Amino acid sequence: MLTKEMERKLIEILKEDIGKQDVTSALVPEKKCKAIIKINENSMIAGIEEITFLFKTKGCKAKAFVKDGQLANKGKIIMEIEGRNKTILETERTALNILGRMSGVSNICYSTRKSLPEFKGELALTRKTMPSFNLFDKKAAKIAGINPHRTNLNNMILIKENHLGFFKTITEALVKAKKNSKGRKIEIEVKNLKETLEAAKSKPNRIMLDNFKLQNAKKTINELRRIYKGEIEISGGINLKNLREYAKLQPDLISLGFLTKNARTVDFSLDIKKG
Repeated sequence: MLTKEMERKLIEILKEDIGKQDVTSALVPEKKCKAIIKINENSMIAGIEEITFLFKTKGCKAKAFVKDGQLANKGKIIMEIEGRNKTILETERTALNILGRMSGVSNICYSTRKSLPEFKGELALTRKTMPSFNLFDKKAAKIAGINPHRTNLNNMILIKENHLGFFKTITEALVKAKKNSKGRKIEIEVKNLKETLEAAKSKPNRIMLDNFKLQNAKKTINELRRIYKGEIEISGGINLKNLREYAKLQPDLISLGFLTKNARTVDFSLDIKKG
């Protein structure tokens, strides 16, 4: 479901691409026409709701043949659009860019999650998303079964290393966080076992082990499970080569920057039907 904020952002993205006028499409004799969008590689699909909204906002009819979260094979027609040719032409590239990026994020999230059937915890995004596209990157991840983590900086308190530099101790930072949380979850990033044990005494909702080597993470999680009832997250330095080993430690959450940083835009094309 698109929020009003998402709808506003989509309109802004389209306006930015068009500028004052699509001067090339302005040369074309105006007429009603139909167009199809097809996928040019195998992928999970995400962004159908977004591009349907864009075309309908511009006065076109859009009929989707797949839903967000479905897998589609190369060559499948995923949507048919009917409307004024100039409108379809000026909306084309924005729609394909959104569809390609969201499907790319969803696809890498899906394949990563599928590769770890034995992992009982959650895989999550980080905040390494595309500027101005954060909401859509996170929606694409959620479609593929990945935890979007924080929607924005207002969503929860996450005390990181750079924040801790302004406090005397971890305990001081967490005490202040609890006094000002207003019901928000509190998470803290730690760098070693000593910091972890200090953080656990203040009982935050979640402790994040950041850039822990595998053996250090194993030792720290074992220690934490004895004294701490909150969630344990692992983040930093985790990639497809070592993900399975970290997953064996069974933390509650593993957050992965590569799910958005390494997402490859999926190839779609729009063709106007002749005649």
